[in-house]
Parts: sequence; C-alpha cells; structure tokens
Amino acid sequence: MMQVGKSRTPNLEIKWMAANALCLPFPGDTFEAVVSGFLLRNVTDIQQSLKEQLRVLKTGGTMVALDTTRPAENQLRVLLHFYLHVIIPNLGRLITGEAEAYTYLPETTEAFLEAEQLAAYMEQAGYNQVGFRRLMFGTIAIHWGKK
Repeated sequence: MMQVGKSRTPNLEIKWMAANALCLPFPGDTFEAVVSGFLLRNVTDIQQSLKEQLRVLKTGGTMVALDTTRPAENQLRVLLHFYLHVIIPNLGRLITGEAEAYTYLPETTEAFLEAEQLAAYMEQAGYNQVGFRRLMFGTIAIHWGKK
C-alpha cells in the first residue's frame, strides 16, 4: 500500500515509514493527530496499539481510527452476512481476479470487536471524549478520542 501511495504522490515531501504499531519509533507527545485505517483489526494487541498511539499524541491531540466492526444484531444481519460473504468476495474476484483478499475482509470483520467494545478499549487506554460513528450498514466505524 505504501508503494502505491508513493507512486501517487511523487511531488509531495512525505517521509514514508513502516513501523510496528505496538512500539512506535517516535518520542512521546510528538503529534497533533494520529490516524489509522484498518489497522486495529490486524494488530496482535489492540490495547497496546491504542496506548502507543496515545503516547505519541500531544496533550489535546486527537486519534481517529477507521476500521471494520461487527454489525449490530438486527433484521439486516442476515443480509449483511450475505453481502460480506457472497457479494464482496465475488465482486472482488470479478474486478481484480483475486478472491482471497475479499474473503479475508469479511472474516476479520466478524472476528473484530463491536464498535462499542472498541470505544471501551479506547477509554481503558486513557482516551477522553471517545466516540464513534457506524457507516456502511454498520460494518465500518470511525472512532475518535482525545488525549
């Protein structure tokens, strides 16, 4: 993903870096904001990752995370299951020729925390003013919190 990002932004002065989300290579109180996309469902220790992001935030800084989430229990859950396990993999296969990545997504979505649970983890890690908003029929959530 970083290679694609680099190729799309050749004229921007961006320092690209791959790092361990459980042990970030930055001093504490460095950033005004920390933003991640589909990171937390892929780390081995969510709480440690949240604490690391909090550590590198300046006081008053904001953390925002976009990630998948299990849909809430409701009448749409059966349709969402069909969408996640049939529509997404088949569309992915038709468009890209690859089905595996689009099978991985629904599996990790259903195995990950519910949005309310992730918000509770954030509060336990020390974030204030924690909130979230569900999108995409409840399968995606944007979480935020302040240091």
